[in-house]
Amino acid sequence: MDNLGIARVFTDIGDLLEIKNANPFKVRAYRNAADIVGHMAERIADLTDAEVRALPGIGKDLSAKIRELSDTGALAYYDELRQEFPPTILDLLRLQGVGPKTVAVLYAERGIATLDDLETAATEGRLRTLKGMGPKKERLLLRALAEHRTRVGRHLIGHA
Repeated sequence: MDNLGIARVFTDIGDLLEIKNANPFKVRAYRNAADIVGHMAERIADLTDAEVRALPGIGKDLSAKIRELSDTGALAYYDELRQEFPPTILDLLRLQGVGPKTVAVLYAERGIATLDDLETAATEGRLRTLKGMGPKKERLLLRALAEHRTRVGRHLIGHA
């Protein structure tokens, strides 16, 4: 797996941990690792374990996970974490204005795990009673859903 793939996995882990209300230091460690790996010019797979651990914020545990990802293309910890949530939960984070804390509230309080669930709940006005929500937030979420649906399937020319 290349650096960007590893960074995406670590970003997802950070998001899932935050949705799960895990230790904020652990969340930050995965996000920092994602940032470091994602911005490296050299392939992290080509570094020795000692060189990986010498990177800022990368300790023994993260180094082992980087090695597992680069060698196998998979990470058991990531797979286990994803099993705790519906497979569509991360799709909610692709919406403008929706972060892990919002997803955590939507999922815990209303069982919202898909874009369709969110659209139905917002249309029916079932979100406005949640902490940090209201009619304005419902409208913003519906607008974000509409914008997301117009972008699905579109790619920048450089990424096509």
